[in-house]
Amino acid sequence: MDISFHPLAARIYREKITWYRIITISLLMLTVIILLPAFRNPASPVEETINKYYTIQLGLLKTNILHFKLQAARKIPVTQLRVIFKESRLVYKRIAILTEYYNPYETKVLNSPAIDRIESEVADRIIHPKGYQAIEQILFAEKWIPDHYNQLKSLLDEMLGTIQKLETEPDRQYKFRIGLVWDAMRAAVVQVTSTGITGFDSPVAGNSLPEAAASLQGIRSLLELLRPALSQVPAGKITELDNLLSKTGAHLKGQINFNQFDRLGFITSYINPLYEKVITLRNAAGVPVPEGRSAINYMATSIFDKETINLNFYSPPQEYWVTPERVQLGKQLFSDPILSGPHTRSCASCHKPELAFTDGLAKPFALDGKTVLPRNTPTLWNSGFQTRQFMDSRADILENQLGEVVHNLQEMEGSLKKSVADLKNIPAYKLQFEKAYPGEKEPLNAFTIANAISSYVRSLRSLDSRFDQYMRGNRSRLTAAEKNGFNLFAGKAKCATCHFIPLFNGVVPPFYAVTESEVVGVPATKDKKQPVLDTDEGKYIFTRSEIHKYSFKTPSLRNIELTAPYMHNGVYDSLEEVMEFYNNGGGKGLHIAPSNQTLPFDKLKLTKKEISDIVLFMKSLTDTSSVLY
Repeated sequence: MDISFHPLAARIYREKITWYRIITISLLMLTVIILLPAFRNPASPVEETINKYYTIQLGLLKTNILHFKLQAARKIPVTQLRVIFKESRLVYKRIAILTEYYNPYETKVLNSPAIDRIESEVADRIIHPKGYQAIEQILFAEKWIPDHYNQLKSLLDEMLGTIQKLETEPDRQYKFRIGLVWDAMRAAVVQVTSTGITGFDSPVAGNSLPEAAASLQGIRSLLELLRPALSQVPAGKITELDNLLSKTGAHLKGQINFNQFDRLGFITSYINPLYEKVITLRNAAGVPVPEGRSAINYMATSIFDKETINLNFYSPPQEYWVTPERVQLGKQLFSDPILSGPHTRSCASCHKPELAFTDGLAKPFALDGKTVLPRNTPTLWNSGFQTRQFMDSRADILENQLGEVVHNLQEMEGSLKKSVADLKNIPAYKLQFEKAYPGEKEPLNAFTIANAISSYVRSLRSLDSRFDQYMRGNRSRLTAAEKNGFNLFAGKAKCATCHFIPLFNGVVPPFYAVTESEVVGVPATKDKKQPVLDTDEGKYIFTRSEIHKYSFKTPSLRNIELTAPYMHNGVYDSLEEVMEFYNNGGGKGLHIAPSNQTLPFDKLKLTKKEISDIVLFMKSLTDTSSVLY
């Protein structure tokens, strides 16, 4: 790839800035900003109060884990250990509102998904599962072996070491500014909705609903501690929020069966009013929102608002944000073959607007019209709401993805440098670039070409489906079968543990700043008698980490009914076939699963009617009308 076409693009490419690093840097800067006042002023009374509360909660958690460790050392029956485990994670959930917001790295030692991971794409630094979810896998395994007691001790010791670090963190009280604490509460409401009630944190123990209730209790505790700092707001308004939190938690505690829980009714009747109250009360109290760039629009009063997720977060710096002029220019370039070497192929040749920006093929043809390329053409709808691009996640922003495609010898065989010269020879294009990029010394350059097309792609925003309209109050927009389909999708079928609400892609809540990939064990063909694992090694080709073999980015499910065939290799022609694959445990069900499959091996035991309802729900996510500008 030619990376010299623009200083910004070159810098991004050379330094290989990953979104993980961006987030890490942002958190470090946030920490510096928070701690600077420590050298000038004492902490405010509210900050001191929150710090004392945090200290007490850490102490309770440590005492609980020490008890857990002691009972494991005594080798009490696993059935009793399971009870202790469930009680322990309820204690954790009440404090996780703060730990997961302020200490995301340490949180991975306390409660991260039970799969291997790496940090900053360092291929050979594989970090094995830690914390509660790793313990859950041991305690609720089909077979209990004596060595499990030793494994529990090791995991619990690591957790105790992490709690010790949190307890001794210097100048900790300065972190607890009211604006950040309030945002931690807001984020916790999102977490309850997107990962709490869906079973993400409790995939085996099935204790998600009580744990979500514990999170709400933690929010109530923080709200009470913040009361003295909310003097601008009538006390009754704060009590209203507290009562709503109480009713929401009580409703969750009253649920016995995880699979039968009415999640759609819970979100519309409890979560939506609760989130709105959190936002409106913050505004009324004059509580500041966090500074800096965020994926969250802090003014949106619903998780399902069109503007809740900030599109510009996933873009280059502000001078390259989406504008109507750039979208119009990008739309024109998108369909112009001038960017390809032989001037015979445009972006629209493979991403056909009439086919939801796919091509309808299992795999596309190369530029020669004969060679078949290795992967299915994904839709471009909502691709602007992601921190990784390509199925193997090798690019960060759309501009870099565009550059790779243009320069790819099989796809377009072009050169953005050469395209600059070609476009400058067309007066209409030259004028459009000047209008779209008035701040550039040379408005028509390789990066602005990439940015214009990326701006058009970002404008393809699909967030006004019938489902969205239902969640915003129009209760006529979903059928009974579609409602049941959502409840299954977010419950028994476990779909929402990878396709996160509300984007229904792999961008992880509550911060929506990291894009996940998964290993599901996709077959090469539909042959069920002699199935073979597809040979495409996915993300591994890019990272060279063993844990990423056969790993692919979790795609968006919005407009999914329009984008067949499915999977990275286009092996399945219908959503029913896809659901059957997952219902049987993915690659494990076909007996071709790689050792690192991240999809749970268990069969979902969905009936044909349940699969039909889930498919109907997914089709309710169709929307090809809400284009920006």
